[in-house]
Amino acid sequence: MTSTPLSPSLDTLSRVRTGGKYLRRGAAKWWLNGVSYGPFKPNELGEPFPERVRLATDFAVIRGMGFNALRIYELPTAAVLEEAAAHDLLLLVGIPWTEHVDFLRSPDHLLEIEKRVRTAALSFGSHPSVAALVIGNEIEKTLVRWMGPVKVKRFLEQLIDRAREAAPECLLTYATYPSTEYLIPANADFVAVNVYLEDEATFVSYLRRLQNLACNRPLVILEFGVDALRNGDEKQAQIRRWEMLAVLREGTAGNVWFAFTDEWFRGGQEVSDWGFGLVTADRQPRIASEVVIENEPPLAGPRISVVVCTRNGSATLRECLKALEYQSYGNYEVIVIDDGSTDEVPAIAQDFPDVRYQRQEHAGLSVARNLGAQLATGEIIAYTDDDCMADEDWLRYIARAFDDPQWVAAGGPNIPPQARNRIEAVVAAAPGGPSHVLLNDVDAEHLPGCNIAIRKASLDAIGGFQAPFMTAGDDVDVCWRLREAGGKLRFVPGAMVWHHRRFSVRAYLRQQSGYGKAEALLMKHHPRRFGALGGARWRGLIYGDATGSLPPTEGSIFHGPFGTGLFQVIYTSSNAFCWFDVFSGLSWIAVALVLALVGLPVAALSVCCIAAYYAWRRMADGKAAKIQDKALLWFLCLVQPVVREWARLKGMIRLGARPGIKAFRPNILPPRKPAKRSHKVLELAFWSEAGVGRDDWMHQFREVLMEEHLTAREDDGWRWFDFELLGIVGLSCVTEYHGGQKQLTRVSLSRRSDRLLWPTAVVGSLIIWGVAPVIYHWFGGVGDPKLLLPFYAVLFARPLFELLFFWPMAKSKVRDMALRAAERAGLKEI
Repeated sequence: MTSTPLSPSLDTLSRVRTGGKYLRRGAAKWWLNGVSYGPFKPNELGEPFPERVRLATDFAVIRGMGFNALRIYELPTAAVLEEAAAHDLLLLVGIPWTEHVDFLRSPDHLLEIEKRVRTAALSFGSHPSVAALVIGNEIEKTLVRWMGPVKVKRFLEQLIDRAREAAPECLLTYATYPSTEYLIPANADFVAVNVYLEDEATFVSYLRRLQNLACNRPLVILEFGVDALRNGDEKQAQIRRWEMLAVLREGTAGNVWFAFTDEWFRGGQEVSDWGFGLVTADRQPRIASEVVIENEPPLAGPRISVVVCTRNGSATLRECLKALEYQSYGNYEVIVIDDGSTDEVPAIAQDFPDVRYQRQEHAGLSVARNLGAQLATGEIIAYTDDDCMADEDWLRYIARAFDDPQWVAAGGPNIPPQARNRIEAVVAAAPGGPSHVLLNDVDAEHLPGCNIAIRKASLDAIGGFQAPFMTAGDDVDVCWRLREAGGKLRFVPGAMVWHHRRFSVRAYLRQQSGYGKAEALLMKHHPRRFGALGGARWRGLIYGDATGSLPPTEGSIFHGPFGTGLFQVIYTSSNAFCWFDVFSGLSWIAVALVLALVGLPVAALSVCCIAAYYAWRRMADGKAAKIQDKALLWFLCLVQPVVREWARLKGMIRLGARPGIKAFRPNILPPRKPAKRSHKVLELAFWSEAGVGRDDWMHQFREVLMEEHLTAREDDGWRWFDFELLGIVGLSCVTEYHGGQKQLTRVSLSRRSDRLLWPTAVVGSLIIWGVAPVIYHWFGGVGDPKLLLPFYAVLFARPLFELLFFWPMAKSKVRDMALRAAERAGLKEI
């Protein structure tokens, strides 16, 4: 590679920053090669680090092993900072706080945590030896489920905001793990995950999933280790070797090996029954400490022809070609196809002697792409746009992607570069940009044309690009046809390009209109791939900037039974897409106009308000800070589907295109939202100093259920309760660990109610107060809306009965059962 990932950067005065999927230090890409250090038994000064002499010796050994960073779990002392600077080691500083308890219970506790994080950021965030602050680490999975993943995620984002105010130049993140992979703060600078997997294939597969959760941010494995006492020194070294190769080849931004030494102090005592260290507690090296992954030799891969098609793209073409000059992969050529430009494109191309320039009369993008393929001498044709800047390792990752004949095309993410002004920033955050569509973590259904490489033989076999696609849609069409011909498309997270979005609102809306026209043309050629309302129907999932920040709501996460799953996967919701189709685009405008024309202004206004609400829901978190920018982003989210659908509708009329009678169904069917929601009303707390916790309480509660001849619905892995009784009472429990055998178990009682009750009431009200009078008037009725008021009685009769009569008795009964179970388990109520 052009960068030297496992050797230190010479630019020691530069701050580490993010750059798309990677980290950079100064002008060079910087691959984080770290090792964890500590925590240790307090030294003579009461500091959680070794004495100064041992500290200096350890850092020298760590530097000699090739590491360039240390992850520490306590705030650094002056000695740690000085020795890190002396040995050119950057620090990933963990900020310790009480993550093992229900920290959301007390506002004072929250303020104390925020103060601790802000103080640490003020003290260390600006230090040149501190690369990043880790504002939290592995909040226990059942505790997250108990507090509510949405609330926990929001609080972590709050902590990052407080830390960023105090240390704006320092990178900030939270260290999650597979059991809470959904806890990825939207405002974290990079995604950090602690992973312990000892099977190579499983680890590589999970890395690919994490890359998709990270989306456009760098992915850093913040902990990975192997216990040598249980696996042996040789196996530890073997696993370290393939793990290092995997994180490099899968395009991560860094890796932290856990740990440097077996010496470890936790919970007020030394831990001696493990051997994760590269050296023993007395600093004797293990075989794994000798594992060194040198820079990979130049890849002897296929010849690649990079084709850049441009029409009047002089504003960005020079940047594009300059980026292609510095590719770390050697066996490639660059071809520029000028589609009848009238600006400075020919002169710019002449400034690059290694670039082959070919002009054609204006015939459109597809014809230009086909001409590039005809001129190409490589067996792989890599297409990018004139407003893209390829990462220096782009072609290296592309070349490696074709290691199996089943892959006929490959491509990676396209990421907007840092905006030059606020309008460009808002446009970059607006929806409708080019995105990849994945069937799984590797197999793609669509790869955007700004970052796609295709085997020349496979492209020729399907007849190349289709000429009618002059400005857009050509990439979608060719991907669909490649798959129909039996080929597979591979998504490669490390093969990134920077891709400018449009520079003005007008240009953005013009682009979306062009996409709409292209969709009409696609519908003409592929009618079965479009739904009844005209939108494309994908078998896979569309990935974009906010994919890794999916809201962790109940029913979207598979926690495993009672929240104990080791890999707790987050899924997209299945209920929102149909409503989004109705309340976006032209549908809501048509409905509102019809309602207004028939004399229903209130109903028409309600439809407009719902459409405005769905536009607000589309806004990406944290993409617009100022109120005026948020307003502009909301406006673009509202009008983008309208502009795109209007252009598509006009194209459908002009071309005679119609969606197929039976559209494709997706391969990935997300889970449905739960029908009920929980309202916590009562909490019990039980103490034990004998190691008795939630599992013991649940066992005894089942015994009590049998005695009472009651049945309970138990959590199937998707819910946030452990038991549901009588259809109305929810029970949840969690155990906090307070050192040694001391445990605090909490049990909550919640009232379970219908999730759709109030939405149904709102819709019913619109019917009663808006539509009914007009219908009565048309049919000669008296026009009195009160005639439909029995609707309310039917809707609220059962909920009111349950709330006023059944709920008090059920709550009292279940509370007594919970107390009996606790007493039998040996828990003491507090």
